[in-house]
Amino acid sequence: MNSERNADPYLEGYFLGHTKPVTQVRFSPDGSTIATSSADCTVVLWDLKQPIRRLCFSEHANCVNGISWSPNTNFIASCSQDGIVKVWEPKEHCICQQFLLSDKPLRSIDVHPIDPVTMVTASDDKSVKLWQMDQKKVIASFATHGGLVRSAKFSPNGQLVASCGDDKSLRIFDTKSGECVWCLTEETGMGRQLAWHPSGNIVAVALSCCHVKVFDLVAQELVQYYQVHSEPVNDVAVHPSGNFLLTGSDDETVKILDLLEGRPMYTFTGHIGGVTAVAFNNDGSRFASAGCDRQLIVWKTQSSLGDLLNREPSSADLDLTDSYEEDVGFKGTFGV
Repeated sequence: MNSERNADPYLEGYFLGHTKPVTQVRFSPDGSTIATSSADCTVVLWDLKQPIRRLCFSEHANCVNGISWSPNTNFIASCSQDGIVKVWEPKEHCICQQFLLSDKPLRSIDVHPIDPVTMVTASDDKSVKLWQMDQKKVIASFATHGGLVRSAKFSPNGQLVASCGDDKSLRIFDTKSGECVWCLTEETGMGRQLAWHPSGNIVAVALSCCHVKVFDLVAQELVQYYQVHSEPVNDVAVHPSGNFLLTGSDDETVKILDLLEGRPMYTFTGHIGGVTAVAFNNDGSRFASAGCDRQLIVWKTQSSLGDLLNREPSSADLDLTDSYEEDVGFKGTFGV
């Protein structure tokens, strides 16, 4: 990626509407709408075409910690501090189904990428639960964490679940057997959020110790280690091409990291207070950030940058299924 100014991402717009910090941000599958959850007990849908606030979902009675769009059907799942999941259609006077999954706060929710009735939640009760909406029951509980679990997400093919939390571990579960197939304990920081690489072999973790770590699940090793933030990192997202990583931190910045070259590329400012949530849309042409200042900021990539962001990784750039021994620049530690 070059540094010519005409190739830089630029601010497309910002939105204000929440009365308390934003906890998570997610693009709709078609990219036309953004959903934000908040400590003000609401989920707001923002129309990027207008741009206006399209809908405010206010059925939760407590802080909404996580949201997930179903990739194949038209509904949203949201989870809250009171252990309740609500599944609803993004429209006025929608039908809403409610599920009480825990007597402890739910920190995250993720809809299965293929089977829209299957979801996974992470909870303060130290468990990761796999459950089916149509059967209205938990079908598996992975209770091996030693502290509250902050994030649990399906792999791209839905066969694995990755989770992280306050016990400083990254755990990978097989959804069919229910077994923990890999566990790595972090020495310095707690996992605040994680993101899968599109290949399904790589997981990036945002840590409370201000670092971001990238792990290869096939080689079972750390392959990248970034020290680019000065405060805890709250969220992380992988670009759809798999070439770039987006991070948000309490240091009030958003950063783009180049996974092919193993280096920080861009730093974006604009938030007043910690950045709590970041996300790419499905084609990588936009990304969004939100935070303690209650703002949602949407960034756009110009055409020349968009072409480069969407390039296909070649074997000379990055081989995600083989050893990294020949991938020059992929391993390393980088400072601010």
